[in-house]
Amino acid sequence: MKLKISLFLLFILLLVDFRGLCIDIRIRLFHPNLIKSVMVSCALGGYSIAFQEPGELTINSGDNIFIRAYEDKLWLRYKDGGWMQVKDVLLNPLAERSSLTFKPAEPVLQDREYLGSFTLSLSHGNIELINIIDLEKYIMGVVLSEVGPAVPDGYYKIQSILCRTYAIKNLEKHASEGFNLCDNVHCQVYKGMHKWNENIEIAVDATSGLIITDQDSLPAITAFHSNSGGETQGAEKAWLTSVTYLKAVLDPFSVGQPNERWEQTISAQKWLDYLKKNGFTISKKPDYKRYEFAQPHRAVYYQVGNFKIEFRKIREDWNLRSTFFSVVYNNGNFILKGKGYGHGVGLSQEGAINMARKGYHYSDILNFYYHNIHIIDYRQLKIPGL
Repeated sequence: MKLKISLFLLFILLLVDFRGLCIDIRIRLFHPNLIKSVMVSCALGGYSIAFQEPGELTINSGDNIFIRAYEDKLWLRYKDGGWMQVKDVLLNPLAERSSLTFKPAEPVLQDREYLGSFTLSLSHGNIELINIIDLEKYIMGVVLSEVGPAVPDGYYKIQSILCRTYAIKNLEKHASEGFNLCDNVHCQVYKGMHKWNENIEIAVDATSGLIITDQDSLPAITAFHSNSGGETQGAEKAWLTSVTYLKAVLDPFSVGQPNERWEQTISAQKWLDYLKKNGFTISKKPDYKRYEFAQPHRAVYYQVGNFKIEFRKIREDWNLRSTFFSVVYNNGNFILKGKGYGHGVGLSQEGAINMARKGYHYSDILNFYYHNIHIIDYRQLKIPGL
């Protein structure tokens, strides 16, 4: 364990620029889309455009360039000029708040605005677009993408710590592909800074460097979901793997919030056909009441007699909001009366937002949902024995 901790700390220390106490990370944009062409517009400030060949161009606010992958070559059209064949393209900001907007044309995708530097290169006949950005600015974009612009300021601090912890824990997730993280749900949703939010900037700055660690000072799995339904569940119930800090919590703060309750009605015939398909024995004249099931507290299995099926599988098969539901028969239908939204492990976002509104400090909220954790600045970690 000591060797594992030391290697992690060494990896972090090698990435940190102690002159500015920051990390530049590489984010693959528009993943996993295969981009053939993209319009690049300077939204603010200015950018230099460098190639492997000698020479450098610039674009300023309002200018645009067009980049296209064609016949295993990369082509660039500068402003309104002609096409030139290029290799790797590097776009560097000329001012701190310079930003670029990228609008893929093939395939057609929604445009997004980003801060930082960029590389565009040819990869398997497509354009690989990488955003090189300071970790803290990246966190601002992730928080905006994950929770939007309308939550209490105190909650932005919580989400900043959760997202930063995930980023630090997973910096090598795509290392073999030449970048750290992608921009979709495979890693963390990151759509740039399409709308600058001062409250998010303040929250990220106020929690700068803070992450959640376990008892061994390793970054935690910062699992979160929309609403717990009044009770979170341990990781062992959701994923069959126990995690010391991901334990069940009675959560009154999620009760009464928008995603606490849900219902889905399924005809009795469809429900029994589904159970039969999954190994249940169904009589020709079934007693429908026999297939009711009460789940006052979170359980792993829906069970009738000796037959059972995981709630997790039912949720996946029927595209339900959660695994936390009871089954009630009524007038030819089974009604699934559910609680919560999401897997139910770790932090409930709506519960945490409610706590933030009530004035709880972000450290109290995090310690309510995660057990025996530490909130520390990853930049202050020291390698044991040095």
